[in-house]
Amino acid sequence: VKFADESPMPPVELAKQLEYPDAPDTDYNTKPAPAFADAVNARTISPEQMETITAHIAALREKAKTGDISIGDAINLAIHEEMLRDPTTTIHAEDLQAGSSYDIPKLTQQTYGRIRAADEIIDEGHFIGKALGEAMNGYRPIVELMNTNFGIFGMAEISSAGNTFATTGGQFDMPMTIVGAGGTAPNQALGAEHSQPFHAYVMGIPGLKICTAASPDAAYGITKSMIRDNGPCFLFAPVKMMKESKGTLELDKCAPLNKAALLHEASADNVASGNAVTVLTYLHGVKEAQLVTDEIMEEGFDIDLIELRSLKPLDMDTIRKSLERTHKICILDESTQSGGVGATVSARISEELFDLLDAPVKRLCMDDAPVPYASTMEVAVVKRGSDLVQGVFDLCTGQY
Repeated sequence: VKFADESPMPPVELAKQLEYPDAPDTDYNTKPAPAFADAVNARTISPEQMETITAHIAALREKAKTGDISIGDAINLAIHEEMLRDPTTTIHAEDLQAGSSYDIPKLTQQTYGRIRAADEIIDEGHFIGKALGEAMNGYRPIVELMNTNFGIFGMAEISSAGNTFATTGGQFDMPMTIVGAGGTAPNQALGAEHSQPFHAYVMGIPGLKICTAASPDAAYGITKSMIRDNGPCFLFAPVKMMKESKGTLELDKCAPLNKAALLHEASADNVASGNAVTVLTYLHGVKEAQLVTDEIMEEGFDIDLIELRSLKPLDMDTIRKSLERTHKICILDESTQSGGVGATVSARISEELFDLLDAPVKRLCMDDAPVPYASTMEVAVVKRGSDLVQGVFDLCTGQY
């Protein structure tokens, strides 16, 4: 007590310094691999296992070069590269040995054994808690959730992961990566329980870095960075695009965890005539927006299409740069009207970029009602490309 009484109070700046162990703008490409990696791999992975996984990685890298790799396979490739790079990396998943639903943990247990790659019981709180303990003791656990909505049963553990670095005064890092398929696509037909916006539910947890990836390249680069990050990270991939979305990868490259991506830029003529709109979206919204971009242009309008790859921290610089051109913004949001991602983003824009707006922020978000299974009902809840076409038209014609 005497020591505490005589010690100075912590400075106010410390609160923000304890938000993340690694700064949001960290370049993960510069982080060195452990010097002991080769020795540990040689001791723990048999020649036969190494031959199998080397061939598997080579096959995936070839797919990455030809543009035939899926989002699930891209994450699987990133995981294997990082588990070989750093033998302190572990992974937990249900149906892990069988590759789970999207092959994300494929061949991990067969390569690294049952201690580093654990096939878990159907209890997300249990194995997220295991990962939390591993992270506090020098390991880098990955948790694959199959469908991210299953993480609802591990909310207490996810919350603890986000707070641990701060509550221990920076004494314990929390290098834990949670990854899975989520979101709500039009005509998803997965029902209410499997169609919840869990990405919105966790945004209020302090200390989490939360990203989305609607392409194999984004999923690959973000996964590699998250595994190297010393704090808790959560990657959401679009559940209905895990196998259908194919592309090339920028191999061996870590992606930033704090940046959005400009996928389509409105023409200078449409910007000058006031017929351009900034569109913010993520997950399945990216595909929906890309499917209707030509239709929007045929109507005489255009869009700056921005994928929100980082939900937290939010890349306000990219949003600002686009708004300085278009002065109108529409959010195609895969979460509910109340407490959703779009609500947070809209508030930030209204508070920080109000002078750039020529019209109110247009939110195209899910209704607060549970997502129906029947497509005839679901259309009333989940927004899609046709809603975006109407939203851009309304903004450009002054119909707010």
